[in-house]
Amino acid sequence: MFNSNFETLKVAMDVQMKRQELHAQNIANAETPGYKRKYVAFEEYLQESKMKLKLTTTNQRHLPTSPKIVTAKEVKMKNTSLTNDQNNVDIDMEVTEMVKDALRYQVLSRLMSANIDRYNTVIRNTR
Repeated sequence: MFNSNFETLKVAMDVQMKRQELHAQNIANAETPGYKRKYVAFEEYLQESKMKLKLTTTNQRHLPTSPKIVTAKEVKMKNTSLTNDQNNVDIDMEVTEMVKDALRYQVLSRLMSANIDRYNTVIRNTR
């Protein structure tokens, strides 16, 4: 019934929430010796999935190709350190990224609301 925007927006909102969790975790461990920063890799996998060959159906009896759902992956940044205790968390960068992700989430939330409003308009046949 719903178009693919709902699934895409849901995945994007989930990614932003996961990023917020990891930024909070990184900030909480900024003073922990040996702690390595974690981040979410999503855009790379999304770009990779777009580049894959897409099949087209030329006959109605062909099996439909289902779109591949891209998921975010948690990555630990192991090869750097900012302090003598081998910790690589930069609090200023984490806070900046946290604010950017919060703004992205807000935009995605508004897009989801607009999508739902469109369906409500169609169902109710009013504005």
